[in-house]
Amino acid sequence: MLEVEQIEAVADRGYFKTEDREACEQAGIVTYVPRPQRGPSVRGGFFRKDEFRYDPDSDTYLCPAGQPLAPRYRSHVRGLQKIDYCNPEACSACTLRPRCTANKARRVSRLENEAVLDRVTARLAARPGILDQRRELVEHPFGSIKQWMNQGAFLMRGLEKVRAEFSLTALAYNLRRVLTILGVSPLLTAVQA
Repeated sequence: MLEVEQIEAVADRGYFKTEDREACEQAGIVTYVPRPQRGPSVRGGFFRKDEFRYDPDSDTYLCPAGQPLAPRYRSHVRGLQKIDYCNPEACSACTLRPRCTANKARRVSRLENEAVLDRVTARLAARPGILDQRRELVEHPFGSIKQWMNQGAFLMRGLEKVRAEFSLTALAYNLRRVLTILGVSPLLTAVQA
């Protein structure tokens, strides 16, 4: 086994999925994965969802103008309850509305399991350097494999063949790193021992 008390997983935005964060939390794995900021509001150049602050005690969002958004509409997405928060009265008189929405009122959605994402966001805020550390440790091998070894894409098809191809690539990368760090003589001494 890994012989650690706590497993921590760090990944970039491309690996973000709410259900995976929830499964990791249930398995006791602490995750550090930034939440992607996407959707029509982001594409339109409006305030992002992370600029709205959720208050679990009152079950409201506080908008950038300081107005509360209350739960208004309920629906289901991927088997989860989705709640839309809005405040049409406040939006109609808001001076920030051109930066917030092109509609009559701004809606902010929240899934029933989104508290998991709030905890991940809080962990990232407490350890902001952890993503930089991941980039330093992880990006180097993959960048080297793609550049030095001309491995931009897999040549084989099928999971078993791709695993074999990557295993050979990783072996070649690791041997190259050992030779660079230790040199030939210490490597041969270690192999003979």
